[in-house]
Amino acid sequence: MKILMICEFYDDALEYQENLLAKYYALNGHEVAIITSTIRSIQDYYHDRDPGRGSRQEERTDHARVIRLPFRYNILHRIKIFESIANIIEDEAPDLLYFHDIIPNILEGVRYVKRHPDCAMIMDYHADISNSGANWASRHILHGVIRKWILDRARPHLKKIFPIVPAGFDFLRTYYDVTDAEMELLPLGTDQDYARAVLASDARQRIRARLGAEESDLVIFTGGKLTPLKRTEDLLMAVNGLDDTSIHIIVAGAGDPTLSDYLAVIERHSANRPNIHMAGWQDRSGVYDLMAAADLAIFPASQSVMWQQSLGMGLPLIVGEETELQRGVQTVGYLNRHDNLIILDPSRPFSAQIAEHVRRLADDRARLAAMAVGARRTAAEILDYNAICATTLRYS
Repeated sequence: MKILMICEFYDDALEYQENLLAKYYALNGHEVAIITSTIRSIQDYYHDRDPGRGSRQEERTDHARVIRLPFRYNILHRIKIFESIANIIEDEAPDLLYFHDIIPNILEGVRYVKRHPDCAMIMDYHADISNSGANWASRHILHGVIRKWILDRARPHLKKIFPIVPAGFDFLRTYYDVTDAEMELLPLGTDQDYARAVLASDARQRIRARLGAEESDLVIFTGGKLTPLKRTEDLLMAVNGLDDTSIHIIVAGAGDPTLSDYLAVIERHSANRPNIHMAGWQDRSGVYDLMAAADLAIFPASQSVMWQQSLGMGLPLIVGEETELQRGVQTVGYLNRHDNLIILDPSRPFSAQIAEHVRRLADDRARLAAMAVGARRTAAEILDYNAICATTLRYS
């Protein structure tokens, strides 16, 4: 089968959904092409910079052919339109057109599937109230009018719309009038082949030796961009309060220099603490190696793909799905299929709760081991990209 994916950003070195879909489509024998922007750095993408802007570029990765196009229009980093992709779609003649989010060029996809009804078209959706619709204009103009107008014209021709988290269903119902029958959950998954390889390596022993952690010690992983939304300081305060140097924290991440006040808080709670290990920003292999060294992952707030990666590495999770700093609730029950996840109570201070849970799990290793088994089962059932790819291909 020929699959053509269209997304605003693609970097084969990162472990993003598009990369892993391309990898596992290819491993399952499909031919994959990707239309994306000429932006090659995720920081450039987030900061709306396009130093590579120019003419069409093509490259080959291990799993896909990548066609890079400049944006014809980029309106306030909210509405981005590629140069026409109609001829590319015609040339590729795909069996499946896969749009990542509501890209205006999806209307060119509509025109193609009208002429070629044997080609299926699907779309996934990454927005929910926690990361989109920050104000009235965004909710009711950008989403409720402009993007809704685009999606309304695509909906009759989409075989399925795939929100990646449960909150995405609510957002699509509320601002786009999408019905439940049109939607199906397509969770961000984990690269289980890579995870198994890391777990079979010497990463656990090597990293724990480097950290000075005994095999009997409890090692906690956390990470991501260090911002107030993450509430990393609550985890640091919790472990510091336990005053037990056999409990370690690995923090894999870095902060934006503009958040100097917040980074000073993190520094205050981590400095001169031999059991708190600030690992800095990590590439893919670094993240997985550090997870292999851990027994437990804790993310006090702000859901990210690291939650799924942790489950794929067999780590029980302690997470917060609601805080006063974020909009809405990031419902995560779908990741708790086998009692592998503890959700923090938003009505109580997080640091105190985390300390209670960590102490309990440090003292009850049988419970921790059972949660780890549950994490692996959950990952195998819903986070394996072989299964995720198969879900999308049901509609082709």
